[in-house]
Parts: sequence; C-alpha cells; structure tokens
Amino acid sequence: MTLSHELSFALQFSKINFDQASTINRYEIPAHIESTDARLSKDMTEEQAADIEYQFRVVYTLDAVTKARSHFQFVQPASAEGKEIRNVLVQHKLADHLYPHKPSDVIDAVVRESGKNFNQHNHTQAWRKFKVRPKKGADQPENTNRDFCIYHAAHDDYTFSDQWVQYLVSQVNDEKKFQELTSFKLR
Repeated sequence: MTLSHELSFALQFSKINFDQASTINRYEIPAHIESTDARLSKDMTEEQAADIEYQFRVVYTLDAVTKARSHFQFVQPASAEGKEIRNVLVQHKLADHLYPHKPSDVIDAVVRESGKNFNQHNHTQAWRKFKVRPKKGADQPENTNRDFCIYHAAHDDYTFSDQWVQYLVSQVNDEKKFQELTSFKLR
C-alpha cells in the first residue's frame, strides 16, 4: 500500500543528522502560514484539535539499522504500543508542581475566591459527587481523575490541582450547582 493515491504531492524522505535537524528548527514559520494555521484552529476545542482526523503528531527516533531494515512504522495512539510510546515521550513534572493543594488548601482557596462558606464536608461531597478520587481504603487508591487529583503512595494521601480549585469555585459560585453539591448524600 502506498500513500500516492492519498496525497496530492510527493513525499520524499531522506536521513538527516542531528545538526541538520537543529538547523531546520531555527527557521521561522512564514507569517502567511502561521496566520492560515491560526484561522483554521481558532474556533476549535482542544479535543477537536487533537483529533487524529484533523492532525497527527510524528515522533522521530534515531535507530541504528541497515538501509534495508529502515522504514516508517505507523502506530495507532490507542493501541498498547501507542500508549507505551506516549508514556515514554510525555514530559513528566513532579506531582508537587501539578497537584500542589492538600484538602485544607483547596477549602481555603475556594472560600477566598468565592466568598462562600465551603468546608471539609463540602469538599468530601465534591470529590465523591464528581468521582475525583476513590473512598479511603479503596483497593486501588491511585484510580483518580488526573485532571484534578493524584494519590501519593509514599504518604498515603491525595493532593489536588489548581484546575480542581477553579472547578470548585465555578460550582460554588453557581447557586443551583452549589445547592446540588451540598445536597449530595455521602454513602
């Protein structure tokens, strides 16, 4: 199978060395291309922009292989191999930077930013209602919503992200949503 029937232009591949790649990276993208790209993506959500139907990322690795064995390999992002590759390529940051808030810090921040009475019980209602983390003593305490929370096995507790604080502030500032939250029954 070839790409020739899918493309209106020819792709030519050749091996480049690290110095050549560095030189290419120094070139600026022309303004007309940047403006076209901006117009195409201005109204898109993050999900739409990341959709493989819109764009895809290419990861290049330098493998020492003979010319006969060199080739391109396409991997589906959702496959086990694709997920493994992504895990290797994702830049990791310390959890303390991404999830800096202990529960008491979350409560203080929500009260400060919303001006509303928000307490420990409300916070527990929130993380249970929105399934942010499992209950204490769960078999898999690490099964959290990573947008909002992470489990620390070393000290057996959870910390929360800035995104969680902002989400709670938006919930608390909406009277109907705050009423629904405070009415949520803990089981």
